Amino acid sequence: MPAAPPLPIRLLLLPALLLCLCLTQCATPGTPPRRASMTMDLTAGCWAGRDGKDMPFTVWKSKTVRAKGVVICIHGLSGAASDFWPVGESLPAQGFTVYGMQLRGQGNDPDTARRGDIRSGRSWLEDLTDFATLVKLHHRGLPVYWYGESLGALIAIHTAAISDPRLEPAGIILSSPVVKLRNNLQLPFFKNLLVRATLDLVPGKKISLEQLANAEVQVTSHTTHREQMHHTPHYVPAFTLRLFAEIEQLIQGSDTAAQRVKVPVLVLYTPHDPLVARESVEEFFTKLDTPWKRLEFFPDSYHLILHDDERPRALKVVSQWLKTRGRGTGG
Repeated sequence: MPAAPPLPIRLLLLPALLLCLCLTQCATPGTPPRRASMTMDLTAGCWAGRDGKDMPFTVWKSKTVRAKGVVICIHGLSGAASDFWPVGESLPAQGFTVYGMQLRGQGNDPDTARRGDIRSGRSWLEDLTDFATLVKLHHRGLPVYWYGESLGALIAIHTAAISDPRLEPAGIILSSPVVKLRNNLQLPFFKNLLVRATLDLVPGKKISLEQLANAEVQVTSHTTHREQMHHTPHYVPAFTLRLFAEIEQLIQGSDTAAQRVKVPVLVLYTPHDPLVARESVEEFFTKLDTPWKRLEFFPDSYHLILHDDERPRALKVVSQWLKTRGRGTGG
């Protein structure tokens, strides 16, 4: 994890995170998990992390097509593995088994008391490292790819940047990566000041999007954040201030992480994303230190590309890229 920015900067940026990042639905990271935690119950759909915590996952696989690769999906804030159902319904028939992780602190965390909270963002990186290691063990010899959306994209890029080369993915797909917040995402001065003071005094204080701003944010061409989230079983109504502070560290360190990534990367982005400007994603793309990178623009989509009108094209781009990587050619 990169070092946190100076406190004044961190606190000034936090309100924007509180407003925006709700849109999506131990050992050192990069080292294999301890042997005692190397367990995955494919039948029950759960796995044990290095701290012994059981976490659920979702798997989509074909009963008739032999797998030639594996894709691990990492959802965003207020999201769940089920958000990747379009990928899960399309890729197995093309020879790719799909796994969907459930992130700690989100709506499908088995520990209901921990929903909406994370003490350290490092736990997300450790979980992806360990889960990917377990998946590799269950699918020996097959290439394993990571597909992260929004916050999940940040987790993927940071984990890849610190991974042992033996554990690196065969490639990474980043959908709507929030690598830099839009400049206009600032709260009024007094709300900013309140959040700033509360962070240090009560880091476990939970705040909802509705408490911070009376604004509807478009996440697809047809739905707002409120419409998208209030009808999902994994909806988390509020998150702690420290969780948002941990996410901010990931955003602040995204450029540095990009410079340490050596594996192939596919980036999907849009001009209508309310979180990050297209120019910021394009600048981040130039910092990826890999010759195998590809940038795909979706001009008619918003933040949740897989759930917008350009979903068919997005699935086609992802499928073709995975097949190309499997042949060892192209970006």
